[in-house]
Amino acid sequence: MQAVSVHNRKCFFRRALVPGLLVATCALPFAAQAQTLRDKLFADPTNIEINLTYLQQQLAGGNFKGAAATLQRILLLDPTSKLAKILYAEVQLKLGNRADARLILQQLLADKSLPAAMRDKTLALSEALQRSEKRMSLSGSVGLAGGSADNALAAPKGPIMLFNDQPIANTSKEVTEAFIDYDGVVSLSYKLPTYRERALTSSFGVAGRDYIDQNTTDSLTGFISFGYSEKRKLPLKFNYSAYATEVSGHAYNAGQQGVFGVRVDLPKNANLQTSLRIGETRHFSYLGSSAGKQRDNDTLGISATYLRPIAGLSFPLLVSTSLLGDKSSAEIKHFSAQSVSAVVGLRTRLAKVNVSLSLDFLVTEYEAANTLISTKIREDERTRLTASLGYKLPPQFGAIDVALSGFAADTRSNIPNSTRTLSELKLSLRRNF
Repeated sequence: MQAVSVHNRKCFFRRALVPGLLVATCALPFAAQAQTLRDKLFADPTNIEINLTYLQQQLAGGNFKGAAATLQRILLLDPTSKLAKILYAEVQLKLGNRADARLILQQLLADKSLPAAMRDKTLALSEALQRSEKRMSLSGSVGLAGGSADNALAAPKGPIMLFNDQPIANTSKEVTEAFIDYDGVVSLSYKLPTYRERALTSSFGVAGRDYIDQNTTDSLTGFISFGYSEKRKLPLKFNYSAYATEVSGHAYNAGQQGVFGVRVDLPKNANLQTSLRIGETRHFSYLGSSAGKQRDNDTLGISATYLRPIAGLSFPLLVSTSLLGDKSSAEIKHFSAQSVSAVVGLRTRLAKVNVSLSLDFLVTEYEAANTLISTKIREDERTRLTASLGYKLPPQFGAIDVALSGFAADTRSNIPNSTRTLSELKLSLRRNF
């Protein structure tokens, strides 16, 4: 064991750990170096410097179970380290071990020599602990966004369209439209008084879009949902939701859906989330026409999503991959379809800016041909790229979430009427409460 005095350990802890946590650049950059660090720790587990470096790597990679074990070793080496105790309480809170977190927070708050900054952090963790133990909680958010949509009316691209299998000139124009989005939601959660953690949730809200110049596609949707979740070896949840939408002030459609999901925790802080979805959509007679009711459908869908934080980088990175399959059965067969999609997503945080990027690929095949257009059965392939940058304003500015987001989508089809490109860019403000 390397000889390190208690005083030097404290100094090293503050000097090496705190700046690394603040700038999130505390992990070794390469997997080979990470393995070397683990080998060093195995060879000398009481070396506090190696433990601290390894802790930095675990926190950056989201490995909270491993960080808890490392912090226990650090506290054995330096039982008086207040920062280690604060980090240990925070990690235990993230892991859901509220009893352990409560005990160490009480000890810290009883310590009259605790520096002001550390006391503020301890009080914040204590308040978070109290919130997590409340049986009933109320939350919500309101959002407002403005942006521009290219091809807002989803016009097909290319010089021709089909009608009764005959080509005709495509006179549809791709219209660029400015819009305003708005939404609001209120959620209520109740934790059941049982040994195993179970919760009931409900929420309701509205979401809408108004185009500045064109008002034929302005929409407003009201929705409500009820959920149940249970923490166990395989955490599960069930959610039921229903909605109704009006377009330009006229009733358009309504639907409902039930989703059952299970999560499997995997090594290296990864997890696999699977879900089964069953739903239906019903259309109203829109502007005196009942043609939309031909699109009434029942749907069945399954999905699997794998999430894993990537360790060994100088910044936090969460990678997700998803596979989804859906089948809808409509009253008219040329509106019935089956689809398969794959999604790859990346999320990180750079200099207090949340960054997300996703790429998805969707293949859809319809069950029958729409003979009014073509005798061919429609087959579509869509590629879409979505990105967003988010930043939370300081409390003195209302703690408002500001985000710049957008997407670009390209749909290719064997029916030219269904070939189109869409894109959108918007700036949004959101206040959570």
